[in-house]
Amino acid sequence: MGLFNNREIATAIWLLVFAIWAFRKSGIRKSIWVLLRTFCYHKILLSVVLMLFYVLGLVTAMRALGMWNIGLLKDTVIWFFAGALSMMMRFATVDDTAGLFSRIVKDNLKIVIILVFLVNTYTFSLGFELVLVPVLAFIAMIDAVASAKDEYVVVAKITNGLQIVIGIVILGFAFLKAIDDWQTLSSFYTFQRIALTPLLSMGLFPFVYIMLIVSEYEQIFMRLNFGAKKTGPLKKYIRLRVISYAKLSMFKLGILKRNLVDLMHVQNIEDIDSILNNLEN
Repeated sequence: MGLFNNREIATAIWLLVFAIWAFRKSGIRKSIWVLLRTFCYHKILLSVVLMLFYVLGLVTAMRALGMWNIGLLKDTVIWFFAGALSMMMRFATVDDTAGLFSRIVKDNLKIVIILVFLVNTYTFSLGFELVLVPVLAFIAMIDAVASAKDEYVVVAKITNGLQIVIGIVILGFAFLKAIDDWQTLSSFYTFQRIALTPLLSMGLFPFVYIMLIVSEYEQIFMRLNFGAKKTGPLKKYIRLRVISYAKLSMFKLGILKRNLVDLMHVQNIEDIDSILNNLEN
């Protein structure tokens, strides 16, 4: 099997076609430019760079443990852009991080991981994939729109049924191919490929959690500049007391955010001590 399978090649071809079409539209070009400028905002860019170095550290550790080799580079790059970045966005837009962590654990230990691996490993011919990829994308888009509105419930049932049928056919084809290729499938390299995504995702969790903690502290400290006027030493004391109270607890940081109005109107050391003592109790 080559570096890229037929499904990946077909997807890349269609993405290239879409990119050429999109860049011919001035409105879309402007939107893409705005998106790129937003992404290049120094804090976002710094977070992505730090995450990249963290992932490099993860990969180095996995290689030392015999769980990574250069043959997994493509899968790792795809995971970084499709998995790592999306995980960071999930953390940034959710309140219940404890619940999210448990969902990430469950998602990465399901049998679905193996099924997805089989489906993405054993693909159809390139010509068939060039037809299949846009058809699946079109059905998925129709399903997303139909599922969002009650009046389209009949359409949603049809598109959902189509996706199930197509999924079963693709999975059946993959299983038949896997049976023929059992010797290759039973190799340690196959185990490494299947385990790659769960291991990287679980390994990334501490980094994303710390980044979220830093972001929460930053939002709280920024609000201290509003409300009652505070001296430099008082602001420093408030920050130290807040860190001493919340530490690495997202739950306590959530409590602080719900009491930001009180923090904004702190005028002396006694005020902040009183607020945090009450929260502790």
